[in-house]
Amino acid sequence: MATWVVVHVIHTRVPYQYTPKLVITNVPDDIRITTGLLERAGFQYGEFGVNWANHRILRIGPNTPSSLIARLRTGAGRWISYNELIRLASEPL
Repeated sequence: MATWVVVHVIHTRVPYQYTPKLVITNVPDDIRITTGLLERAGFQYGEFGVNWANHRILRIGPNTPSSLIARLRTGAGRWISYNELIRLASEPL
């Protein structure tokens, strides 16, 4: 199982600053989280009226920035399971 995170990226400073917005846990290893799935579930991020501007979807792994891991360990962001994400994306309007 994998963990994915939607992060707001501030890239005007070095090192970049990553702020977790949404953390998705228990994602099957063969699944990729996409903007389309997130939008169907009611999650949309962006800035300046531009969808997904300065936001990325990352799979947590060995190359994840340590500053992001530290923020995740404090429980930053909204946390949901993959099953909850799928339930939300499948709900009728």
